Amino acid sequence: MLDFQKIHARAAKRKGGEAVLAPLLGPAPDNAAVAKVPDDRILSTMAERIFAAGFVWRVI
Repeated sequence: MLDFQKIHARAAKRKGGEAVLAPLLGPAPDNAAVAKVPDDRILSTMAERIFAAGFVWRVI
């Protein structure tokens, strides 16, 4: 799996720089708020995003 910094750098390059990418990402959620979300909700959201994007069998 790629390091997040590499993924972020690739996204910035593809979108035209940090200044263009930052507004597209929006604000990062507060760690305390994320910690309060039950595990089943996190898993549900992850599954929803994966199925919405379609299958990539090499990842699965």
